[in-house]
Amino acid sequence: MSSTSEPERYPVPASIDILNLTKEIALEIRPDFKDVETLLQRLVQFATVFHKNNFEKWPHLKNKEDFDHVYGLDWDSRGPLEKIYGDGRDLAVFMSRQLEAFNYPDVFPTLKKFVDSFDNGWLCQLDLLRNDSQKAKDIHATLERQLWSVGQMINLYDAQISLLEDVKMTLDGLRESENYKLESGNIQSTFPVPEYSKILHCIHSVGKMFERLPSTYAGKDEESLRDHILVSLQSIVAGSATGETFNKRGKTDILVRTVDKNEFVGECKFWHGQAGYIKTIDQLLNYLSWRDNKTAVIIFVPNINFTSVIEQIDDVTAQHPNYLRTLSPTDETWRNYEFRMNADESRVIKMAAMFYHLPPPE
Repeated sequence: MSSTSEPERYPVPASIDILNLTKEIALEIRPDFKDVETLLQRLVQFATVFHKNNFEKWPHLKNKEDFDHVYGLDWDSRGPLEKIYGDGRDLAVFMSRQLEAFNYPDVFPTLKKFVDSFDNGWLCQLDLLRNDSQKAKDIHATLERQLWSVGQMINLYDAQISLLEDVKMTLDGLRESENYKLESGNIQSTFPVPEYSKILHCIHSVGKMFERLPSTYAGKDEESLRDHILVSLQSIVAGSATGETFNKRGKTDILVRTVDKNEFVGECKFWHGQAGYIKTIDQLLNYLSWRDNKTAVIIFVPNINFTSVIEQIDDVTAQHPNYLRTLSPTDETWRNYEFRMNADESRVIKMAAMFYHLPPPE
């Protein structure tokens, strides 16, 4: 990063064996952090990705491909492209170490100290990182000779930005834990259920994690994948997210409930063609009571050709008899719609359709 925006570094003592740390933490989380073990294990998975980027992907692209042609460019072109490598690898180094350091009480005696160690660092630099990526893309597009290594570095840089967003959401979940609140002097155990948008973004973050870690999640059934989503939701809704909960005419996969009302109803399914997708929407609509109007269908797609599935979603959804209109999409695999309620056509239901690619393991 530039001298004016250099993120603060938080050193991990040299006594910590970073190369073996992931394996150790995956086997055993320190006892006083057991209540947030799932979220911490997720950070370990993220650290593993950053570690691989640091030791395999960044050095390979710089030293074994065509990156050396960058050095023949003028500084106005060369500087932003070198910055992608420099900051991208610095980010990978820092995150591969820091995300795993919670298990060492001599480094972070409390959960709060670990979570707060990310303040004023890379997580506050997301907009700058995106700007640097766009600048590099613009420069690379104007080069007379397109460099394969530079294009791949920019893609890797963007992937790390996306992963950094998931780190931020996971840390936000840790901040809502009773452990963190107790250490912060706030012992109140309940707090308002987040808005519909925050629930959906949490689900989307988990869905993207499924895609980024195929060896971990490929081959799992609907119930197992749903349970991973529930764990993340529970971290932001204080335990009011439940699975297989009876609501009106059946048991819905995901239900977020406050004391006196349902905030969100969701249904998880594997993609089994257009007819199966329409049936999933039918199933969800049948679960809704008159007051339930914020919903989502979460679809896991095992098809190798994921693009062909996504391209047909808007047309297929519009064929449902309760369909009203298509709203602006949030992401290319996250579409938003409005539907009529079964029992009362004057009631409008918000429905997100969220798709994640989980091809079978090779």
